Amino acid sequence: MNSLDFEGVWPAVITPLNESGEPNHEAIEQLVELFVSQKIGGLYILGSTGQWPLLPLNDRREVAKRVVKTAAGRTPVMVHVGATATDDAVELARHAESIGADGVSSVTPIYYSISADDAFLHYRRIGEASSLPLYVYHLSSVNQMTLDSREYARRILELPNIAGMKLTDNDLFQFGLIADVAGDRLRLFSGADGLVCHAALSGSVGAIGTFFNVWGVPAQRSRDAFVAGDFNAGRRFTATFQSALADVLSSRSTWSFLRTAMRIKYGIDVGMPRAPLGARDKDWNDSDVQRLIERVDAAAPSL
Repeated sequence: MNSLDFEGVWPAVITPLNESGEPNHEAIEQLVELFVSQKIGGLYILGSTGQWPLLPLNDRREVAKRVVKTAAGRTPVMVHVGATATDDAVELARHAESIGADGVSSVTPIYYSISADDAFLHYRRIGEASSLPLYVYHLSSVNQMTLDSREYARRILELPNIAGMKLTDNDLFQFGLIADVAGDRLRLFSGADGLVCHAALSGSVGAIGTFFNVWGVPAQRSRDAFVAGDFNAGRRFTATFQSALADVLSSRSTWSFLRTAMRIKYGIDVGMPRAPLGARDKDWNDSDVQRLIERVDAAAPSL
């Protein structure tokens, strides 16, 4: 699948786990079938929402293989292959190509302090490891580079097989600077869910985010309407969506919300993540979750 087909709203897919903390492959297949039926942009797997730092490499390979096999070319699949060790990221990139994935992505290495040169060597080796399009995952909460945004973009453009970026940052000024340098040479996705419409003004071709597991369809419809010129549709949806996200995030029980919402709305049990994620989450009341679901769904333009 051509990377130029990569656009629109993509869920940063939850990795469903069973009660033993192992990947629930039946639920994984259910999620893929759900998202394919919704005809949204594509699937971004094993990123932050997919719990990549908490999963052994073999689990990551098995999940990627199951997703790609189930998707069967009906929607693009981008596999996040980032790892603390560059060799692990390289191996995962090669595996992603071997199973027929459509793209790879990587966050900068975490935990150890590294220089910008170290980070770009990491990205370069991932880009060289396969022929798949590479999407650098800029996650501002862990990014260690202090480069000027325009220099950052220029260095990214030098990477092998580079195709785009996922920018998870509320600072759309920086997003716009990167877009200005990159022009049509990078396909930029916003990773800040609540900016799904805003980011289009700064040069995004789409958005990848956690809450699109629940609200991918209304977010896609609203973004499409906004890009087509219906400012009020985008404004109405954004106001409601951001308010709902604030309610969930302020609860400090995001993972239990996601589990409850996916069960109520789609009948899929995604389980809870591995500790420490979600370990102190409180249970959500079904009626409260239902009200949030309906509130956001109603804010989107109708077909």
